[in-house]
Amino acid sequence: MLLPNDRDLNEASLLWNLKIRYDRELIYTYTGSILVAVNPYKMFDIYGLDMVKKYEGQILGTLPPHLFAIGSSAYAHLSKEGERQNQVVVISGESGSGKTESTKLVMQYLAAVNKSPSNLITEQILEASPLLESFGNAKTVRNDNSSRFGKYLEVHFKEGVIIGAKVTEYLLEKSRIVTQAQDERNYHVFYEMLTGLTAEQKQKYGLLTPEKYFYLNQGGNCEIDGKYDSEDFQSLLSAMQVLGFTMDEQDNIFRILAS
Repeated sequence: MLLPNDRDLNEASLLWNLKIRYDRELIYTYTGSILVAVNPYKMFDIYGLDMVKKYEGQILGTLPPHLFAIGSSAYAHLSKEGERQNQVVVISGESGSGKTESTKLVMQYLAAVNKSPSNLITEQILEASPLLESFGNAKTVRNDNSSRFGKYLEVHFKEGVIIGAKVTEYLLEKSRIVTQAQDERNYHVFYEMLTGLTAEQKQKYGLLTPEKYFYLNQGGNCEIDGKYDSEDFQSLLSAMQVLGFTMDEQDNIFRILAS
């Protein structure tokens, strides 16, 4: 828990508590029923199946602060017999604060605890993330994987089982297609495609390296340290396959991107 009572809840005490916990590698903190997350810019080993089981069915606040506790609370209210209620998880923060990763982790928790975790719909929901990131995320000065669009994700449950989902995207930063600032990139998908396609495919689409294109090289560097565009392209292809894109549809998409 963060603070003992409301009178102590001010900006200074909030920041001090967050700093103390962060220094101890405790990146999650409660303030009331709100979970505050401080991005450590590295992955901790606190998201495995053992942690899913630990938080499953637990009342919010009985265990240390964690994203899975939020997921557990939401799922409990969605699936409780006779008392089911629609739930909303709002993830908000500055650029680079970890919103994208937090969203994925909440979804991974819900996918793991729902009563049919291995169904195709669940897999498709999870695979939508790498596809949306490829087409909607880009490197900025502050964040190597910055979402340049808003996303509203609806997940539909029936008796504790995920039966469908709907993603609504909005406010895509269209200007990035033609203009990027210094040390920034265009959308990931262009670089992933140019490094991930085979030589034969590049010849088919008439493609060169990213450095050759004005719309891709304005930032001064077409690569991101720690990001492997060719591997991410394979993840994109896998996501497309799971989501039901035919080979003709994929070909049409790459032709449009290549143009």
